[in-house]
Amino acid sequence: MNSNCAKPKSPSKNIVTDCSQYFQMSNLRQTGRLQFFFHSPLSEHPIRDLTNEQGHGHKTEPHIEERAENFCSECYQSNNIVPFLKSDEKYLFLFTTCKNPSMDKFYKHRYIVGYIVKEKALLRRKGSHTHWAVQGETKLYSFSDAYPLTKMTNPDSAKHIRIRTLSSRETVDILQHFKGKRNVLKNCLQELKRLGATVR
Repeated sequence: MNSNCAKPKSPSKNIVTDCSQYFQMSNLRQTGRLQFFFHSPLSEHPIRDLTNEQGHGHKTEPHIEERAENFCSECYQSNNIVPFLKSDEKYLFLFTTCKNPSMDKFYKHRYIVGYIVKEKALLRRKGSHTHWAVQGETKLYSFSDAYPLTKMTNPDSAKHIRIRTLSSRETVDILQHFKGKRNVLKNCLQELKRLGATVR
């Protein structure tokens, strides 16, 4: 886990500045894009791999504790997050590959598990380095309610996607799929806490 983010030793090293005025935050269209994250094999909930079970590092994103993406660490910063902030797209759709082997029906399949509505652009500063984060209303759904990525592309292509812009039709289809489904954000926060994250 990124200890500077979870338990800041010095608040001055983790400055957050709302710089939404530099990006497009109004007159947004019902479109969006995908953002991949590594799922925790220790959980049945769609949370990041903060304990490094997959061996790709202690993941901090999506940082749902702050309803944000790229809040602690950069991930697809220049080729997805910044273009998203500059665009008139409204939704950052979060998707992952289910890695919990006990979940036979979902294991190793890719799903869109929720989204962040673009509401704020945050400038994150650690020492002399800065990067951007997006923050807003966040909704997450269980794998049983998630949207299979294969609904928008063939299985072979789905395996290789990490980021992707979506059409208005695709966006509407995803939102319609989630309509009436239960938002499990609070459950996901409890899971992060159980696995060692500092959750306010």
